[in-house]
Amino acid sequence: MNNKRYIRQTLLNKFGEVGQERLIAAHVVVVGCGGLGSIAAPYLAGAGVGKLTLVDGDIPHVSNLHRQVFFKTEQTKSTKSEELARHIVELNPEIEVRVVAEMLRKDTMADVLQDANVVLECTDNIQVKYMVNDFCALLHIPMVYGAIHKYDGYVSFFENMDASSIHLRDIFAEPNDDIPSCSEVGVMGTLAGVIGLMQANEAIKYISGAGECLQGVLLTYGILGNDQMKLKLKKTYHEDLQKVYESSTYIAEQVCASYEVTLGEVLQNREVFQVISILEDHEHEAIDNSVDRIPLSTFEVNQWQEEQNKRTVFYCMSGMRSGKLVNEILSVNPTSQVFSLAGGLKYFKSSSKHKSEF
Repeated sequence: MNNKRYIRQTLLNKFGEVGQERLIAAHVVVVGCGGLGSIAAPYLAGAGVGKLTLVDGDIPHVSNLHRQVFFKTEQTKSTKSEELARHIVELNPEIEVRVVAEMLRKDTMADVLQDANVVLECTDNIQVKYMVNDFCALLHIPMVYGAIHKYDGYVSFFENMDASSIHLRDIFAEPNDDIPSCSEVGVMGTLAGVIGLMQANEAIKYISGAGECLQGVLLTYGILGNDQMKLKLKKTYHEDLQKVYESSTYIAEQVCASYEVTLGEVLQNREVFQVISILEDHEHEAIDNSVDRIPLSTFEVNQWQEEQNKRTVFYCMSGMRSGKLVNEILSVNPTSQVFSLAGGLKYFKSSSKHKSEF
């Protein structure tokens, strides 16, 4: 143990060298390296968590940087997990950093989360949050929950000791796919910093034994007024979680699959498709030189007319907004030849991504 590196922690009477040794022996998995994870992970590394696994397949974008302050303005083909790992290795070369440079999936959960002492759920994807929650609850892996929305943040700690333990489904029994993402409604950048730090703090307290965790408590924080409230939770979810996990795909079903087209289908028959980006100015990227643009905030379903002899494909960041738009257009004109690009821009950008380790 590097006594100089951790001296400011080991001097604390509730922490000491015992707490530090527990951190050094620990493995923490950070799922999502955006607004929350990119803040939490460096503090975990600085505190001396012995092994960090960083999971994210997304690439940093300039619209992220007001809250994801460890990334650079220059465009990169590296994922957030890879970029963050480089920063962490420079910060603390004494720890082990493992990178999973792709989005977490149900079929990769067991491999990615194996041997984790604590998991931090830091994504902005509601389905992923429930997937991680359910897996951790079933495997008795402690999980730190964090979420942000506009000006409000939420943190809780789920110890998952046994089947009677409180977890995310005791707060919200089922995921609500209608909750808009940060890219749709915005978020206060400093809020991500506050909640990310709180998540890191919960993990450090739990592992080291210093302090009381938010077990059975949901902390809410409003950044405009610095308002905090602790809501005591109780066990309300009594469904068979094993059956729920086995039967769930954890994929948002925003549009019928028959109204989706894949990127490969579009590129192979490009001349028959009119491709329209509905992304806003701050997030738009064209998938090729023939893309048209109608930002969703300016789109008027009742006035829109499709191009003759063309099939129209809309795309957004993940396929959620474009899927909803397709449903709206079809409700007005059921004969329209409109489709949503499956996976959206994120799929286009992630097609060449891969797993790597540092």
